[in-house]
Amino acid sequence: MSSAVQLVGGRGCLSASGAAVGEGYSPGHITAFFSIHMANDPMLTGSTGAGICIVEGVRTRVTLRPSNRSVSDLSISFNGTAISGVSTCEYLVRAISARFGSPLSVSAEQESALPPNYGYGLSGASVLSLALAINKAAGLGLSVNEVGRLAHEAEVANFTGLGDVSAQLTGGLEVRLKPGAPGIGEVRRLPHPEGRVVVTAPVVRFPTKTMITARRYVERINPLGARAMAAFIESPSIENMMRQSRLFWQDVGIEEGRMNAAIRLFEDAGVECPSAKKGVVFGVICRDELPAVAKRLGFQPPEPEAPMPITLRGSKGIDLIVTEVANRGAQ
Repeated sequence: MSSAVQLVGGRGCLSASGAAVGEGYSPGHITAFFSIHMANDPMLTGSTGAGICIVEGVRTRVTLRPSNRSVSDLSISFNGTAISGVSTCEYLVRAISARFGSPLSVSAEQESALPPNYGYGLSGASVLSLALAINKAAGLGLSVNEVGRLAHEAEVANFTGLGDVSAQLTGGLEVRLKPGAPGIGEVRRLPHPEGRVVVTAPVVRFPTKTMITARRYVERINPLGARAMAAFIESPSIENMMRQSRLFWQDVGIEEGRMNAAIRLFEDAGVECPSAKKGVVFGVICRDELPAVAKRLGFQPPEPEAPMPITLRGSKGIDLIVTEVANRGAQ
């Protein structure tokens, strides 16, 4: 960490010279089923439900410099391409600046093998890894939960997520028993079998805001999410999670021809009980089953020990992204 970063009176700030660098990582997260819990306080807003954190997520590297402006500014790239209008990340930078009383000039480079706006929890992973990177670079000394609360607030304020950040801090197969920000809600990590991989196909872009605000979805999601949660708690296994997820998303009614076709392809390839979250189809298989599954889907089978994530493109109208279950949360 650069000596240009100091803590003055408990407030993070940059000196007039130099720059500081920090890195952060967050796994992705695929929600199996959920219920929406809105409150006036963003710290109490969130979701209950269950899902899988996957190793592939977002890695962020930030460079902080003293700002010559009265307000903070953020420049950000994703896989080497400059992007703009990243409202959740911009909100986070403003919130950190307001909290610590110093405008920041933040340059962020983010990398991921996952495409945004399909259902991989990429918004949560992006803002959480950015918050972790800034915390390290600026030497703010915030706890993991404090960083998570800033990221959670940014998600809630911009309608980009409700429970992803709390799940991504937990890792693994997780169940959210009480809604709210990290350290306020209750999230429990459950054991899962070793040697499993998550096979996914990003099919249709679907904005989270529509999912959590449109009445036609919200009215279905909450009772269906409660039903799925009750059934899952009786048998909290990864197989039952997939079963309840399939029932949940089918009954929510987000049905689109391409999604249903992709689910059938997964089933025909031997993936047991695949499901769909927003616009991504996913299933869990044993690692040694992957070559056969890929071949049935029309892809060149990957080598048995090929490093993850594995991305296979363009067979039968779908791409395939294969990654492992994350054994740890964001850091």
